[in-house]
Amino acid sequence: MKFRKAFELGVQAAKKNLLPGLLLQSLMLVFILLYLFHGGTQEFLRQVSSMRTEMGYGFAIVCYIVSGALLPEILKIVFFQKGKIRLANAWLFITAAPLWMTMGTTVDFFYNCQSAWFGSGNSWNIVAIKVFVDQFIYSPFFANPIVTGYFTLRDGGFARAAFAKVFHRDFYPERVLPVQMAGWCVWIPGVSLVYCMPPTLQLPVAILIQCFWVLILTSLNERK
Repeated sequence: MKFRKAFELGVQAAKKNLLPGLLLQSLMLVFILLYLFHGGTQEFLRQVSSMRTEMGYGFAIVCYIVSGALLPEILKIVFFQKGKIRLANAWLFITAAPLWMTMGTTVDFFYNCQSAWFGSGNSWNIVAIKVFVDQFIYSPFFANPIVTGYFTLRDGGFARAAFAKVFHRDFYPERVLPVQMAGWCVWIPGVSLVYCMPPTLQLPVAILIQCFWVLILTSLNERK
């Protein structure tokens, strides 16, 4: 019964994020067209690819901190706090930055592993197996539990009660599963695009998708 309830919550979360997901996918379609047919976009991505190669994991760390920790707080300040900076904004950024620094490093490492395991081509079978591993193994059993668990601890003040929630048997079905099902609306088509790109551009494209997704989620959460 608990799993059924969690599944229903996940379906509701997916429905709520369906329209933002469609918006994000439309933006990604525009991005693909620009990448294929616009010389300026191609040159820009070549420069990004070169920067990513030179910086290594530092590129992922900086970009994930900006997109995951800094961008939401800037959005809140500009659009929902009338430009007023609050102490809570600094606290949320400081406590979110270590998480996204870690996730940026692990995502970069994971993409490199995917290329080593299955090849760096973009044929349909290579892309399909990478999307499957990404969205049905890595995401539900590693990435989302870590992110959801960390924010549960953070929002609970890292108190003993917060740790009890994270390590409770109901934590995954009640908290992680709804997040995962909502994320599938965006990230299944999103990572399909990522794995169609050359290896040096996969992380930058994933970061671009995350930036849009963070903007959408922040807007929805603040309005809610």
